[in-house]
Amino acid sequence: MKKLAAAKRPPRKLNIPASIVIHDLAQAIAALKGAASAKMPVTLWSAEGAGIYAGAGWFAAVERQARAAVPDARASFVLDCAERADMTQEAFRAGIKAACFSGPAGVATKLADIARQQRALLHRKRPKALDLLNVAEPESACRGYLMGVGAGD
Repeated sequence: MKKLAAAKRPPRKLNIPASIVIHDLAQAIAALKGAASAKMPVTLWSAEGAGIYAGAGWFAAVERQARAAVPDARASFVLDCAERADMTQEAFRAGIKAACFSGPAGVATKLADIARQQRALLHRKRPKALDLLNVAEPESACRGYLMGVGAGD
């Protein structure tokens, strides 16, 4: 029996969760409810630079409370710390498992090592995402967005 050559197989589509930008606890809960309803995983991102003006403690509390409110949702949370290495380190110290740092590459290398030691992830850029700022019905918007992304749109 002849085996199929690896080159002939169709490329495997990466299963990367869709991203949604949240600005407060209510939006985080709505996004998780939408994800749970759509039966899709999701990554919730803070607003750009939220690590600087809102802080790691705020984001950790939002994540904790949102997960408690919607325990069946599959989600990860990412705090955007812009170009501030100190805020990125603070995020990891606060127990946040993913942060985004857009500063110099040399600093990012050091932060990535710190992240690995904390079993955390360091992102270098923001993905395309649904931003819930000024969205009137965030739960239904999230559900529709996630179902569209899941369908390959």
